[in-house]
Amino acid sequence: MRKKFAGNLLLLIFANLLVKPFWIFGIDRVVQNRAAPGEYGTYFALMNFTFIFGIVLDFGLNNFNNRAIARHPSRLASYFPNLMIVKIALSVLYFAVAFIAAGITGYSALQIKMLAALALNQVILSYILYLRSNLTALHLFKVDSIISVMDRLLAIIICACFLYLPYFASTHFNINYFIFSQTAALGITAIVAFIFLRGRQGFKLDLWRWRYVRSILMKSAPFALLGLLMTIYYRIDSIMLERMYSAMENDTYAKSYRLLDAVNQFGYLFGVPLLPLFANMIRKREDIRELLSFSAVIMFLFATSTAILCGFYGEDIMSLLYVKAGPYATTIFRLLMISFIPISSVYIFGTLLTAHGSMKVLNIIAVGGIIINVVLNLLMIPTYGALGTTIATLFTQLVVALLHIIAVNILFKMKWEWGLLFRLAVFLAIGIGLSWATTLLQIHWMIKIAADGLLLTILMLLLRLIPFRFLKLLKPAADT
Repeated sequence: MRKKFAGNLLLLIFANLLVKPFWIFGIDRVVQNRAAPGEYGTYFALMNFTFIFGIVLDFGLNNFNNRAIARHPSRLASYFPNLMIVKIALSVLYFAVAFIAAGITGYSALQIKMLAALALNQVILSYILYLRSNLTALHLFKVDSIISVMDRLLAIIICACFLYLPYFASTHFNINYFIFSQTAALGITAIVAFIFLRGRQGFKLDLWRWRYVRSILMKSAPFALLGLLMTIYYRIDSIMLERMYSAMENDTYAKSYRLLDAVNQFGYLFGVPLLPLFANMIRKREDIRELLSFSAVIMFLFATSTAILCGFYGEDIMSLLYVKAGPYATTIFRLLMISFIPISSVYIFGTLLTAHGSMKVLNIIAVGGIIINVVLNLLMIPTYGALGTTIATLFTQLVVALLHIIAVNILFKMKWEWGLLFRLAVFLAIGIGLSWATTLLQIHWMIKIAADGLLLTILMLLLRLIPFRFLKLLKPAADT
């Protein structure tokens, strides 16, 4: 099982490495640099606003469906057409909720127009994610890898025309070009994903009675509640910052958050194949400790190495990416990248708890995360602006991650691997020392960061955190 996870994870990461970094740094970053001051800050707040109410679109159906189909693949034929009907109804409800909330929040008519386009993108994205939940549940990880990057690849092509063709490049960039490029790309991807799934599985138009549909929604409700709560404490910070401080301050926060969001994409990719694998192993009463330890260690090494490199080379990275990035933005960036360490652990331990069906525990943790995050933001934003939001985010993620780890250890009666924990602590201490020493070299910073990354990788191998036999896992497992 570990071999299957590792092989498909590497395939998924490789596909995303080819596309998503270019989207983030070659398109999204350029859009912010080219947009009018504060315009991207408004877009960033509205985008996060649509994310919060996006749970209405999903209502926990994706996680419920992934877990259910992974356990019983034959149910896909009857589940799919019925759940698609449910999702159409949820889409209508989503638009209603989003616009009512926007009116209460006090957004202007121009902002609501932008919100409408972003909400449409969320609707299409929700269908793609639902289709992907079926693909991963069937262990069609290669197909899922293609779909996972297709929307970004198409959006890059379309949006690059607006950014780089002489006709458009010579004029002021309109943020709506950016939004509608994503709309077109998402629409095409949704169609392709459906064709892939339709080719592997026939569907029976056997409509359930409302009583059965209601039963499915009741079962998925805990997943929906969890999605809503997690989205709130992940996304509400930028909304509060824009409303309580300014769009310009949110623009600064978005510059740093972009890189956190970039590495978060790869953290999320760890959870995609893990959920059906954990669910299947739990159903068969197989021992999950080896897979949990393996995935948690790999995720920790990736997250800590990223945080270390961004901490020591934060100023160089921000100056490379943005026209105006002073010490204030760099400080925010460094703190946000530290928060990636606790965030990344949730992708592992939270996925295991979801596969186990421990939704009550997860929802209690999420409620705690919201309370901590909102209270800290209310206290710190008026005085410290984006820096206050950053500190609130870091503290919230640390508490939430610790609670996830404690919950897994209690529910699964895990034994602490003290030898492994000691080697991880040694890696962290020596890694920081090596990175500091590397910064003293009188060479270009890009060469230094590359050398630093290589040294950290060698250190992982020397401490046996990545066993040499890991190379045997590089061959992707075949789809079933």
